[in-house]
Amino acid sequence: MHFLVQTKPFPDEALESYLLRLARNNSYHGYSELADILWQWLAEQDHELEGALPLELNKVDVYHARQASSFRIRALKLVAQLADVNAGDILELACRRSNFKFGNLAAVSRNELTIPLELLRTENIPVCIECLSESSYIPFYWHLKPYKACHKHKTQLTTQCGECHNLIDYRASEALLECGCSCKLTCSEQLNDADFKIASALVSNNSQKIAGLISWFAKVKQLDVGDADFNRAFVDYFSTWPDGFTAELDLLTNNARLKQLNPLNKTKLNSVYADLIRDAQRAATSNRKNIVLDEIINYFVELVDSNPKSKHPNIADLLLCTFDTAVLLNTTTEQVYRLHQEGFLNCAYPQKKHEQLRADSHVFYLRQVFELQQAFAAERPQTKKQFIAPW
Repeated sequence: MHFLVQTKPFPDEALESYLLRLARNNSYHGYSELADILWQWLAEQDHELEGALPLELNKVDVYHARQASSFRIRALKLVAQLADVNAGDILELACRRSNFKFGNLAAVSRNELTIPLELLRTENIPVCIECLSESSYIPFYWHLKPYKACHKHKTQLTTQCGECHNLIDYRASEALLECGCSCKLTCSEQLNDADFKIASALVSNNSQKIAGLISWFAKVKQLDVGDADFNRAFVDYFSTWPDGFTAELDLLTNNARLKQLNPLNKTKLNSVYADLIRDAQRAATSNRKNIVLDEIINYFVELVDSNPKSKHPNIADLLLCTFDTAVLLNTTTEQVYRLHQEGFLNCAYPQKKHEQLRADSHVFYLRQVFELQQAFAAERPQTKKQFIAPW
């Protein structure tokens, strides 16, 4: 078996788009017909590859495969041989699972771009009519939820069919310029400036930075990235960064002073600032830069400096859990245990014999953690710190 028409992938093309073009260029009705033939052929070549390529176009990307991802890669390499193209060129189109985490969020990587999995569209894929008129393929960034306007033509992406009003998804219709109802797609929406700014950022060198920030902002503001006004809220918030963020932290600090029920040296940091530190990890980038966490650290350093140790506990004596301590010190929880055992960090209460500190144990003073944090020089590039050598 060999494809008669060679189809070269575009560098920014989505994997689903390439496979659909490959099928159409070789006279198949669509991917589903090609997939049915490939299913049988792959099984004949290698019995382990039976079912390695799904029949549904919206499930074909590598990150969907999970445990069978290695078989999906092997199958795509064989498809590359049939198409007489470099296997690496096709694999670069795929979204693959990443070991990097945006806080507790799973991530996927495509070439050098790593983004939270939750930012990938699942229900529909909007399109730019002008782009498709020039080149009949779907760029990968149309699959990103925050990408809502075309950065090339400065137009809004078309989301719904003008006739049936159904959401557009080329993976379901297996057509690029037509809806599933066979009506031709048209664009009528007016350009949203915020959408254009976000789209331009997502395809620039700042794409790593902005993806994590979008995920963090959606979480802390309880917003849906897919909402029509999300990008406007995001742009407005970060246009005054970090002033608005600092004001929010000041409000929480003042409320803690006014409404305290327990002494501040017996009050958990999370009861004042909620999941501030844990949520901030969503704003990370794959090179470990995090402007949200940097601002949090700067804020707490100033808070500790302006509230020196005194006879009566103050706001700088709040209790941190082991996990948050590790995040602020840019190290691991194992290193935090060592720091405690070696006397660098004091426990807020006497430990029982053989008692193990849990990650959620609020036992370390905010003041002492930041004094220790300042005692070690910052590293460039940023890596996980090791304060004490392993045993």
